[in-house]
Amino acid sequence: MENILNKLSFVITSVWVGSLWSMLMVTSVLFNKIPSSYIAGALAADMFKFLNYFGLFASAMIIFVGFRSNGMGVIKRAFFWITLLILALVMISFFGIHPLLETLKVEALPREVMESMFADRYSSWHGIASVAYLLQCVLGVLLLIKIR
Repeated sequence: MENILNKLSFVITSVWVGSLWSMLMVTSVLFNKIPSSYIAGALAADMFKFLNYFGLFASAMIIFVGFRSNGMGVIKRAFFWITLLILALVMISFFGIHPLLETLKVEALPREVMESMFADRYSSWHGIASVAYLLQCVLGVLLLIKIR
């Protein structure tokens, strides 16, 4: 059973990290092909929401399997701390930054946020979210190396 859980955990982690990197390409295509940046952003936000839910599930599974396989010794393993760091970034982005960005969009109505007085604040927070996301991507690759 342990071996099956470890393999399943690795597969789910691989899908998650691959999805993180794929979203970089998908968002680029969305914003290049859809004429309305508002619609492209709304679609990207929905996909990021799903990816964040999947990230919460995957990181919980990695931690669960780590404890099941290694007991408290898991806290000495690099993959555990990398997973916790990624989980923290997901939670900060998902429950902190993204709701703030959505609030700024609503406050900007009837204009698009980038045409409103909230454009600078939105750009700053969007930049922070982008850096956090890129960090998740890089840490995800490191996680795959360490978890194997």
